[in-house]
Amino acid sequence: MIRKSILVVAMFALVGSIGCAGVRQTNSNFSAHAESFRIFGNAIPGDDMAAAAAQVPAGATVTSVSATPADWTSVLGVLGNVFGFHQTQISGTK
Repeated sequence: MIRKSILVVAMFALVGSIGCAGVRQTNSNFSAHAESFRIFGNAIPGDDMAAAAAQVPAGATVTSVSATPADWTSVLGVLGNVFGFHQTQISGTK
């Protein structure tokens, strides 16, 4: 019983810690990022692409977008959607 409780608490801590987003700025460059956990196609706590886009400074020029595959047509996309961590990074200048 105690092992199950510890496992449940650890899983909730892991899922809760993965849902973060932020932006790092140096001089005129920025790098926005967001992470999410996907299980059976559902993003927890939310869509990482939308969260990263919300972190982009107003009036900035985006030069690079990198994201984990979230499709159902490739092996990596399916495996990541069934149970995996997704990450999006947007970089550019402001």
